[in-house]
Amino acid sequence: MPSLSPTSPEPPVVFVHTGAAQVIVTACVAQAKAAGARRIFVISDRLGPWALIPGVERYPFSNAERFGAREFRSVFVNYSSYPPAYAAIIFEKFFAIKGLFETHGLEKILFLDSDLLLFSTPGELAQAYPCDFSGTDCELDDHATVSPHCMFLTPKVCDWICKKLLESFGSEAGREKLRALWEHKKALDPSFGICEMDFLAFARDSGLFRYAKLNQGNPRVDLALGNLEGFTGADGLKAITFEGPHPYGTQEATGERVRFYVLHMQGYLKHLCIHHAQIPWVYQKALYLLWALEQRGWVKWPRSV
Repeated sequence: MPSLSPTSPEPPVVFVHTGAAQVIVTACVAQAKAAGARRIFVISDRLGPWALIPGVERYPFSNAERFGAREFRSVFVNYSSYPPAYAAIIFEKFFAIKGLFETHGLEKILFLDSDLLLFSTPGELAQAYPCDFSGTDCELDDHATVSPHCMFLTPKVCDWICKKLLESFGSEAGREKLRALWEHKKALDPSFGICEMDFLAFARDSGLFRYAKLNQGNPRVDLALGNLEGFTGADGLKAITFEGPHPYGTQEATGERVRFYVLHMQGYLKHLCIHHAQIPWVYQKALYLLWALEQRGWVKWPRSV
């Protein structure tokens, strides 16, 4: 079930990142470029050092307003411990992606979290994890994606997510379900809350689309570097070694070495994106210096329009 024929255009890579911190996503964009991604979009509310990378296209996050974000904000309830503005943006990014689809006439994209490093081309990833986008009677064409953090998306799926967000937050019954889920999640970990991953899980559990299996052999997508998942570790993280540009981990039970196509630096590990990106040494050092200055508030990136 190949997802990308030899004659199909390779889907562009899309990162979404808002706020003053722009250096981490720059490392991710630079790595995607180094891995061979031919077209990269950054959806952001401001410029960052990524804007200096040749071939990277900017799409203003503010365009989300014209594609449903304003309506969503009018019904949004913050069921999380996040600040309200940040909590809303977690969902509003899908309205920005919807605008990107329509503005550029894209048929499919590879959407990556802004703390996720790509070590293969989108075409290689699509061939490794076949994702079927057509040919069934399912509402979303039996859409399959690699993981919540590394998603092949089509306009139809993005539209469904946006519609579901408006329906869930805009109805009393939907808000009650979200509130109940938030109470359940708080009992497990009060530091988080309802996020976009919950809506993707709703779609998965209802059979509308599925995550491709990640634990079957080689290659793999890393869901979180801090989750050992049966791999050997070092200092509480997966022990990663590189052969050329490719990262490998070792399965603890069998000793098998597994190539990772994606590494995910979640939460407090985000700064490791700079260290694990296989980019020129001088560029890596410059980005780390910028990150340190950014953290101290000494470097601020201008807003874009």
